[in-house]
Amino acid sequence: MILVTSAAGGVGRPLVRQLVADGHTVRAFVKNEDQARRSRADGASETVIGDLGRPGDLEHALSGARQIYHAAPTQLIDELPVAERLINAARGGRLDQIVFHSVIHPDIAELPHHRQKLEVENILRESGLPVTVLRPSHYMQNVLDFWDFFGAGLLPYPTSPEIPMGVVDVEDIAAAAANVLASPAEHIGKTYDLSTVELTRHDMARIWSRVLGHPMVAVRIPPQALENPLAAVAPFGSAIAKSLLSSRLRSLPHVLRGLVAAPNARGFRSWSPEAQDTYVQMMTYYDVHGLPAGNFDDLPKVLPRKPTDYEQFARRTAVAHGVATP
Repeated sequence: MILVTSAAGGVGRPLVRQLVADGHTVRAFVKNEDQARRSRADGASETVIGDLGRPGDLEHALSGARQIYHAAPTQLIDELPVAERLINAARGGRLDQIVFHSVIHPDIAELPHHRQKLEVENILRESGLPVTVLRPSHYMQNVLDFWDFFGAGLLPYPTSPEIPMGVVDVEDIAAAAANVLASPAEHIGKTYDLSTVELTRHDMARIWSRVLGHPMVAVRIPPQALENPLAAVAPFGSAIAKSLLSSRLRSLPHVLRGLVAAPNARGFRSWSPEAQDTYVQMMTYYDVHGLPAGNFDDLPKVLPRKPTDYEQFARRTAVAHGVATP
């Protein structure tokens, strides 16, 4: 039995599907019945509804499991107590492997989210338990928080479009994780960076232009606009106006849908104020410094196929949305 936490998340869902396809029995840890239904549809044979932050829930979910893929949601800003409970529960059971979903460059001191991951990595290693650490780069899928604007030729994001970001496809993260879980002994004690390529948002816009067949422009939204949307009016308003004028208002439906959906991407408005502030700090750092890729040699060691490049990801996404042909 493999327990997957955050099983209804961006990585959790493809991971559950991949593990089931490979013949593994999966228990999905989710936070509500809607997520449980999605996990059962993905093939999970068992679901446990709970809260990683509530003592007892993770311990209950671990009962009888032999491996765990542990990924905490972005809005969980204090991961250490969860990791400590995981370690205590694992010592009382018979876990063959803990695979911890960390982050690329967890040693960036200015980022609380990254520092938390590094602290969890350290206590897991010091526990003496069989641990493997995966450090994914920024997800290619993150830009899809603003998908509705793509039809208007706009690729907005709360970071500078000129700063390089290392990126990776979540489908590749899931495939690599499934491969690591399939052969625990080969990967115990190892840490793998999961990075595919470094791109600026301008680079991404050029790729999306080719895929979608119309010009795309990367637009910076001030990171502070995540908490105060009015901060985006001046920089983003001019880009919207240009799109509306150049398209003779044909882009208006895309703009309107984007303005409604984007402010609450990933349920941001339901996060605690502390979680929102931490996320804004992260985007503010990326806005200035970007996030370089990790060791490019690591992903091929654990991914049982060639990594997905950005244009392949973009085309697959566009085909799924019915706006491009395979």
